[in-house]
Amino acid sequence: MKSKRYILRWILPAAVLLVVIGLIPFFTAATYSFRAISYTDSRAKGQFIGLDNYRRLVFDQDFYNGFKVTFTYMVPALAAQAVLGLGIALLMSNAAKRMKLIIPTMLLPTLLTPVVIGLIGLLTLNPDFGVLGRWLYKSGLIKEAVLGSSTWALPAITLVDIWQWTPFVAVILLAGLLSLPKEPYEAAQVDGANVVQTFFRVTLPMLWPYLTVAMLIRVIDAFGIFDLIWVMTRGGPGTITESISVYAYRNTFRYWNLGYGSALVMVIYVIMEMMVEFLYTALTRRVSEKQV
Repeated sequence: MKSKRYILRWILPAAVLLVVIGLIPFFTAATYSFRAISYTDSRAKGQFIGLDNYRRLVFDQDFYNGFKVTFTYMVPALAAQAVLGLGIALLMSNAAKRMKLIIPTMLLPTLLTPVVIGLIGLLTLNPDFGVLGRWLYKSGLIKEAVLGSSTWALPAITLVDIWQWTPFVAVILLAGLLSLPKEPYEAAQVDGANVVQTFFRVTLPMLWPYLTVAMLIRVIDAFGIFDLIWVMTRGGPGTITESISVYAYRNTFRYWNLGYGSALVMVIYVIMEMMVEFLYTALTRRVSEKQV
């Protein structure tokens, strides 16, 4: 009886929620991707067209540009978050007990929604009244609006993303540092290892699983970035900051081409799954090799 109550009270609502929020939209998008559905084309009334949407996608240069923009933003952002997060975690590890108020404050950007972060970045970089944008414009370092520049718009979004998510990575790594055993450090000290050798041969290998978890979470989130870009630039100027998610949204809910937009979403989903699986396999294999 207790098991039945547990299933009815907890598992069943979660399963229903998963079906409604996850599986139904997924299978709907998968079905639409094989059909011609468009609210702006009278000829596209939902008829089955096979792989035509996917065939069109293969020759779509804007599709490839979306991937280029996504990786141009994602790779430096995640690398900077890993390095800065590790540096902050190392600085705080020796005084974590005295930083009980600093850690929650540091996490505030991570706790805010991407829309709010985007608005903060938009207002801060505004050349007329933004604190940073006005200073950059007046000092002559950037002679145009930062978010309206084809040169600086994407780096600005990358920096805002780094500011938001570096504390998240730092806290995960800090938790890892505080849980590391002391015996390997004592052995390294007996062997005469210096600080640099101890870090690369003791600390980093033991901290690698925590870094793996943090980076996998960030890859999943960063690959699908939409809110931040949409609020700050809407993919502009031109298509300079149009990530693959922004391009899929534009086709689906701006051009109302639901068939092609669904095909884009399905391809993005498959590529993200493959990429996460590859990274997970590579990173966990390195962990197992170090343990052996």
